[in-house]
Amino acid sequence: MRPTSAALATVLALVLAGCQAEAPTADAPAAAQAPEASPAPEAAASAVAEPAASAHVGLMAHEPWSRPLAPGATVAAGYMHLMNHTTQPETLIGARAEGVGRIELHDMAEVDGVMQMRPIEGGVPLVVDGMAAFQPGGKHLMFIDVTRTWNEGDVVPVTLVFESGTEAVIDVVVTASKGESSDDEHAHH
Repeated sequence: MRPTSAALATVLALVLAGCQAEAPTADAPAAAQAPEASPAPEAAASAVAEPAASAHVGLMAHEPWSRPLAPGATVAAGYMHLMNHTTQPETLIGARAEGVGRIELHDMAEVDGVMQMRPIEGGVPLVVDGMAAFQPGGKHLMFIDVTRTWNEGDVVPVTLVFESGTEAVIDVVVTASKGESSDDEHAHH
């Protein structure tokens, strides 16, 4: 379906460009840019926090979120669905955010009947048109030494770092309304 949509978008852009040549308008510069539908990976980073109605191009994080911090807490977990709509496989190798000492990639796994949290070695691979789920009880971003506010409704800009050198800024929304309950697997930290 996507190749058909891309072909339709290209035809529409060409038709609009042809109409522009006959009858220039105030929108002429915007219409001239329409055929550029496939940004380079570096440009794709800007597509990460686009609304769901946008085209699926580049590296994208769908609904990134975290729970509010309890008073005195300095660790939090971040969740999202990370998608790779580029033409090359990618690997998420790290992240950073202002007001956060460090961010690690973690996963939860059952070991001898006990759930344990462990750092993910080597990053999180993303195949072309693939997705990695970061969710409670599974993979997540681990925000450590948080010194900034982390209250309901806050938005935390986080820079995702990929093995290729691409960086993408996402907006992590702080909300207690996502997930199964307000209890987090990191509440004991």
